[in-house]
Amino acid sequence: MGKKRKFSAPESTSKSSIEVIVEDVTTHPMCLHGPTLLFSTEKGKYFGCASCRDKKDCTLHIDEDDWKKEGVRKRNEKYYNLIPKLDKNTAWKNFNEVKTRHASDRAYCNTCKELFNISQTKKHRGDHRVTTPLTEEQLRNPSTWLPTLENDYREAQYLFAKKAVTTVLGILKNNQIRNILCIGTPSIHEAAQTHPEFDSILLDFDTRHHQFNPPNKFLWYNMFNNYLFDGNNDEKVLKKFLKASKDTGLCIVMDPPFGGRVEPLVHTIKELSATYNKLCETEGILPVIWAFPYFSEPYIRNISPDIKMHDYQVEYQNHKKFQNSKGGRKQGSPVRFYTNLPFATIDLSNDSNYKYCNKCKYWVGKSNVHCNKCKECASKDGTTYEHCNLCNRCVKSTYEHCNTCNRCSQVGHKCGILVESQSCYKCHEKGHRQLECPRKETEKKKLKSK
Repeated sequence: MGKKRKFSAPESTSKSSIEVIVEDVTTHPMCLHGPTLLFSTEKGKYFGCASCRDKKDCTLHIDEDDWKKEGVRKRNEKYYNLIPKLDKNTAWKNFNEVKTRHASDRAYCNTCKELFNISQTKKHRGDHRVTTPLTEEQLRNPSTWLPTLENDYREAQYLFAKKAVTTVLGILKNNQIRNILCIGTPSIHEAAQTHPEFDSILLDFDTRHHQFNPPNKFLWYNMFNNYLFDGNNDEKVLKKFLKASKDTGLCIVMDPPFGGRVEPLVHTIKELSATYNKLCETEGILPVIWAFPYFSEPYIRNISPDIKMHDYQVEYQNHKKFQNSKGGRKQGSPVRFYTNLPFATIDLSNDSNYKYCNKCKYWVGKSNVHCNKCKECASKDGTTYEHCNLCNRCVKSTYEHCNTCNRCSQVGHKCGILVESQSCYKCHEKGHRQLECPRKETEKKKLKSK
């Protein structure tokens, strides 16, 4: 199993002043995970891995000024050759060959990451970790038995429970959407492939899935930089899928690693939407269903107001803490669906954990209470919130109003400024970033005058 995701709401971002500068990454340096992102700190700008926050996982770090040097650019070219190539056609041919054999002869080597027939090779003996036999059901649903990868901050290795998969497909059906871009959601893709009313394509960083999917159903992909590792070939496949979905609806269903930054993910949604709009002569942002922790709501709301958080608690089949059952968190799973689809189309009538709010006109958690002052069911974390007249909003029942910092917070908290969105870390105001902060220019003028 991969390391458990850490779920703790971020404290004041005054401790962390790293910004992601959202821009076209095609001219950025490369690493093993595709084009890097441009980050900005008080010390300056630098290019870093789009996927890995820990330098142990990816050591690439290039200052923006250094990237202008020809020698640095030349040395960076090695990464184009270091990234492995996938032979999807050969893998699919091998899959069909394995499928013809009896389940007892089918096997997958987790050490070599290879699907094979036991009778045809002795390669995977000794200390190799082999999964066998493999039934037809397992071949159709490899995500249910493939071991999770080690780096939980780079790969989305927790899979939706069957109930969550059914909910997603139900939402799409209610919105008359037939086609799904499954980004980091293999369980959704596998379920969609068994339903004749849906069509899907899997975009995932986990290359193991290419051994179980036709070449036009799996694309090796990094969602943090919208990068297709097989370049033009996969771009043609993706565009063909997008174009074919014009008259039957398309939705992005994504489940990113929860340690990832919001800014590049929103940028990816916008870039995919722009590609779709160009191909299909339409406008606007594509429908999206995005699984992410409830405490990320202010970040997403600030960057993309049209994508709103629903009260549905997303459960995962291979993480007990993210289930609404014995052994799970007291308040239930902390993961929610963020979507720009109408909440009224999310039908939870068959789930006893939810109730219909006649005022909101959609389903909410049974512990959520409608606030007539906020005019919404305001709970975020699965508990019942209470309205604070001084803050003019609903807050956790365990909070109390602090007259020093003029906000509700935990009892015994340290007074200070609470930053609720990734906007400006300098003046804590929304509407601009640190690089564009008016206070920054004022300080520069003061320094010059001295």
